[in-house]
Amino acid sequence: MSENIFPPIERLMKLASLCTVTDQRTGKPVPFEPLAEQSKILGEVCDNNNVIFLKGRQIGCSTVICFLDAIFAIIYPNTKVCIVTDTEQKSHGLLDRVREFLVDLDVNMTISNRAKIRLANNSEVHALTANASKGQEQSKAGRSFSYQMLHLSELAFWPDQDAFGALTASAGLSAPIIVESTSSGPGDLLWGLWTNKNTFSKVFFPVEDHEAYRLDASLLSTEQIEEGKELGFSNHEAMSWFFRALEDRFSGDLIKCLREYPQKPEQAFQSAAGRWIGLNPPVLEYNVQDDLKVFAPRNQGHFYSVGVDTAGGLGRDYSTIAVIDKISGSLACSYSDNQCTIDELAERVRKVYELYAPDHVCVETNGIGQATSQACRDKGIPVMEFKTTDAVRYTALLLTKNAVEKQGLAGPEELAFECADLHIDKREKFAGRKDLCMAIGFALDDVRRNPVTITREKPTGVFDMQKHLGGNKKGWKGF
Repeated sequence: MSENIFPPIERLMKLASLCTVTDQRTGKPVPFEPLAEQSKILGEVCDNNNVIFLKGRQIGCSTVICFLDAIFAIIYPNTKVCIVTDTEQKSHGLLDRVREFLVDLDVNMTISNRAKIRLANNSEVHALTANASKGQEQSKAGRSFSYQMLHLSELAFWPDQDAFGALTASAGLSAPIIVESTSSGPGDLLWGLWTNKNTFSKVFFPVEDHEAYRLDASLLSTEQIEEGKELGFSNHEAMSWFFRALEDRFSGDLIKCLREYPQKPEQAFQSAAGRWIGLNPPVLEYNVQDDLKVFAPRNQGHFYSVGVDTAGGLGRDYSTIAVIDKISGSLACSYSDNQCTIDELAERVRKVYELYAPDHVCVETNGIGQATSQACRDKGIPVMEFKTTDAVRYTALLLTKNAVEKQGLAGPEELAFECADLHIDKREKFAGRKDLCMAIGFALDDVRRNPVTITREKPTGVFDMQKHLGGNKKGWKGF
């Protein structure tokens, strides 16, 4: 086979125009005019043999890849295409879509049943499930034939995820492998393929990009607009649709809604239940200064962000302070206490402000936090207020999770304890202690919103080509 396995996207679009699909709203056949996401899928598959499409619900990903299954079987005689899903019903449904495309393209079929289609050119399209039969530990998917193209649908939900290895081993070296799936959370096969280095091109479709997910933006409240921005939305109509879906379909369960309709890739992989941060960070050595744990003193060439989370000082939740070095991304200083008063917490914030000279401190202002904000201002400390909606809380804890798991953020014993304790409960709500994680998240969010721009000094004694290049002429000046 040639390096470009599929025809150019222009030709694919012309072939698509000869076909029909079922309109989701009316149930009637309509001309197949690929949506923006579907056109992107066609282009991506034309450019890459191995692709993973991470998606939300109902964007037409399976349909357009079934179209590619049909095209591959047509243009390459004597080849076998394999469609694998998590359930038998879905595999039959996808094979039916392939069959409909072949009928629209006026292609003769010599075999056409629930499990297999054979074309007149002797190519075949098989429908399999990655599901072990009763009494078997593994499915038979990929253990009977050698396939020249794999269409792997809803990989995250395969009961037998070992089938992936058998299927890919059965495929030829040049065989296109197309994975399209929603996520079921972290730690599974899809998550591993998405996060690890491999030869797959990885394409994410945020919910905001799907034009069908739109609702009147005037229905949004000011609070929802702020929450939507926290979650990564920029289109207000998409934002309005998301919040309607959040209430109507998920009863306000933000984590479940984001997993089904993610705006960012990391949102798709949030755990349905279980531990939030997947590892315990190392406990760093520190010096104690006015009850502050100092891991790294101020570096005059660095910049710092400070997050403050307030508790009531009643021996239950902890009031916390976190100082993040904007340059290194490390935790420079922390404070955690479940007995301190508002004035005592504000005094610790003042000490942090003197030690690290941030532009401002980020203070949670829900409930008693409003008093902390005012107490800090009374001491001459500039304050940026964080009102913790569900979206703000989610964003802060997600930033902390990524910093610990991906950037190696470490800190005091309190951070290690919270990483082990913080989890998603059966109702898919945050549970366990999270006070220092919240303060760290506020500081990291401030780093994200107010990044440091560094202009590097040019080294001396080094040849500078730009001095010898003419402004309006090509080539060397003076040579």
